[in-house]
This record gives sequence, structure tokens and C-alpha cells, in this order.
Amino acid sequence: MNLFVSIFGGILLTAILFAMARSLKLSNFWAAVIAAALPSFAYMAYAVANWPGLDVLTMHVVTFPTVAMLLFQIGGIKDAPYQKLHWAPKLMIGFFVVITVILSGFVYIAGHGVPTSVAQWLLPDIEGKSVHTGFAGVVAHGGEASKSIAHHRNMEAKLARLGWHVEVAGLDILREGLPGEVSVVLRDKSGSGVQKVTVNLGLGRPGQPAQAIFKLASVGGGDYRGQVVLPTSGEWLAQLELEYADERIVLERVVGGE
Repeated sequence: MNLFVSIFGGILLTAILFAMARSLKLSNFWAAVIAAALPSFAYMAYAVANWPGLDVLTMHVVTFPTVAMLLFQIGGIKDAPYQKLHWAPKLMIGFFVVITVILSGFVYIAGHGVPTSVAQWLLPDIEGKSVHTGFAGVVAHGGEASKSIAHHRNMEAKLARLGWHVEVAGLDILREGLPGEVSVVLRDKSGSGVQKVTVNLGLGRPGQPAQAIFKLASVGGGDYRGQVVLPTSGEWLAQLELEYADERIVLERVVGGE
């Protein structure tokens, strides 16, 4: 679900629920409780099935109660003789509104990057250049990260022992939401194509498990092909997995970044 659709759609739903509760003669307090609770719990249920990240979840469950609190303040004025709203509630409401807008902007930029039109205005001397402003993901540290070099050397040793030569084409042209053909050609020492190999291509954020896995089918002559699409913009780690008899080889390469 698009971030801005969920945020502003939830805000609209909060306002509608508050108005409906008031039309049913519920008190201002309970109208605000219902307006805050239903969108918040609904989004939490959605987040369990489609985890968006803790930052996005927090932003939603803060935004909806904030809007309900604003409506509560306005509704309270209507229930009683007119009183000027104290500056303290105004300050609190304004603070949370500003925080929500800023966090929404940061999360959008992290996932999609700065829009090209905005980047050309903010960043100097980028005419005709690719702008990479999306967040690549969390990079692993510690013991697991220290094993990456050993893993790479182990995979190279396996390829050398088998005498295989691997050629990969199509990764550089992959774009968000647009299927592209990826080709993997496997040849042995004699230059003949290697047959009966299971070839899978996984895409995940650096330091995280693969979020999408694509199976490449054999078209003969050691050539394996399949349609691959980047789930979203930003930098991705392509994990090419080759399985042959008892051998399993995993090669990695960074793709995307726009």
C-alpha cells in the first residue's frame, strides 16, 4: 500500500468516523476514541500481514490519534459555551502534525528517493546524471558480515573446481515495476553449455533476506532465462543460486540504485 494513500486515507477515515459517531449522539470523548482506535487497529492488522517496517507503523499509529485529538478539541468547543482554545493544545497538535509531515517525507524519500524534479532543484550540477537518493537498506555487521569474504572465496573455489564460467546479462537494465529478461549462461572447461542446473535469482535489500525469488528456465545450450522485476526503487542485492547435483553456489551482485 502506498504510504501517502494509507496516511491521508486514514486521516480522512478518522474524520468520517468522528462525524458519524457525533451524528449518532455519542459524546465528544467517545467519538474521538472510536475515530482514533478503528483506523489504528485496522492498520496494525494490515501491518501484521504486510510488514511495512516499524518506522512506518509508528507513524500511522501516531497520526490517527493525533487527528482524533484535534477533532476532540474542536468538538469540545461546540459542546460548551464558546471558549478560546488554550495555546498549549494548539502547540501539541501543531507539533505532532509537523512531525507527521516530516516523517512521511523521510520515509517516502528512503523508499523511493528524491523525485527527479525536486532533486534538480536541490542538488547542484546533476543535469543528465543518475541521482541515487533511495535508502539501500540495513547492511549487516558483526560476525555475519565478516564471513562475506570467506563466502565469496568459497564460491569462487567451487566454480574453479567445476570448471564453470558464468555469464549474467540483464541485471543492469532492471527498473522498478518493469519486467526485464535476465540471462545466465553456464559453460564448462570445453566451452559447452552446462545442463540440468536449477537457477534461481533472489532480490533482497543489502543485509536482509531475499524478498522476491525468480526461477530461470533452461532454453538450451546452458542458457537460462527468466523475467525479473525490481519490487521497488533503491539498491537491491541480487543473489544468483545455482544447484547442480550436490553442489550449491550462491553469487551476489548489487543492482538498482535509482
